[in-house]
Amino acid sequence: MRLPPAFILLGFALLALTGCPGNAPTRLYVLTATTDKPASTSPEGAAIGVGPITLPKYLDRPQIVTRVAANSLDQANLDQWGGDLNDNITRVVATNLSNLLATDRVSLYPWKDGAPVDFQVTMDISRFEQDKDGNAVLNVFWSIVNKDGTVLLMRRSSYTQPAGEPASQSDNARPFDAQAAAMSRDLALLSHDIATAITGLKGS
Repeated sequence: MRLPPAFILLGFALLALTGCPGNAPTRLYVLTATTDKPASTSPEGAAIGVGPITLPKYLDRPQIVTRVAANSLDQANLDQWGGDLNDNITRVVATNLSNLLATDRVSLYPWKDGAPVDFQVTMDISRFEQDKDGNAVLNVFWSIVNKDGTVLLMRRSSYTQPAGEPASQSDNARPFDAQAAAMSRDLALLSHDIATAITGLKGS
């Protein structure tokens, strides 16, 4: 039996709707502080200001980006950051530094006028994603500035943490959990280096 054209068109429309990726739920991820919280922190500790932090434009988007070759990137449309990535990085580094330096006096850029800031940490991130080998790579230029605006230290650092292959992209899987965890470990290593530098500057 030959179906009328209207039924054929309806069938194609239903097939397109059921196969449309827009109907799939978006999975959200966050970076987390991975440093241990000290038994106590001091309200008289060093006053740290974190930021500004700059990201390359290819990372400044909700979708999670991975590098598949030296000059090729993939964007995961259904796997996204649960908020602004720059803000997430700033808050993670601030929490890490508060834990590492046992201080309550941490401000996030832009802080209010008059906020006490003994050491300001600025960062220019040039790369922060999982590479084709399954490693989370962080390349960053960072500086420490005193309350007078004098640059006390400038460094270029690179960190690599294994994340493994992305999990299956099935409906129930969260394929970028390992990547988010590995990127969080990269930030922890960076935070350790910044905290060590601040401790040295405090004693000089």
